[in-house]
Amino acid sequence: MKPPLRKSPTLITSFELAEIVGADQETINNWIRRGMISRAAIGGRQLRARLFSTEEVYKAVITNDLVRLGIQPSSASEAANAIWKEWEGKVAPEGRKLYALVLPRKEGWTVELCSRKASGGPLYRWGRTGGKPTGEVELPKRAFAVLPISDILGRVSDKFSKLLE
Repeated sequence: MKPPLRKSPTLITSFELAEIVGADQETINNWIRRGMISRAAIGGRQLRARLFSTEEVYKAVITNDLVRLGIQPSSASEAANAIWKEWEGKVAPEGRKLYALVLPRKEGWTVELCSRKASGGPLYRWGRTGGKPTGEVELPKRAFAVLPISDILGRVSDKFSKLLE
């Protein structure tokens, strides 16, 4: 997987955002009104036009994937922000895929990044130092979600590439 355009200066319109996210324009407009996604800020000021940073695009895609799993949009947005904060632009080593284990808590969301071999097998905790697996993950005993971060980021990066051609 090629690294995503995390800090790209590219700005995306709300129409392009809806296309990349796989949501209709009304959903995007609702998310904007509810403060779930933010317009781009340039020079410290938020633009009046509906233009979005690449970071907001990635978070909106993660939010939409969580909504498709049955999580309410505002909670899904909070979980997407927690995933983004935990992820910090890490890229899985060659031959491994990155996953986010997302658990609801009273005070928000807990996210644990995990990896596994691309060919399958168990999930391993994502090491904070150097991104090396640090131990097999024991799955929680209550409801949780696992998102294939490598696949999501790769899918969005491909859509960005096609959009920018």
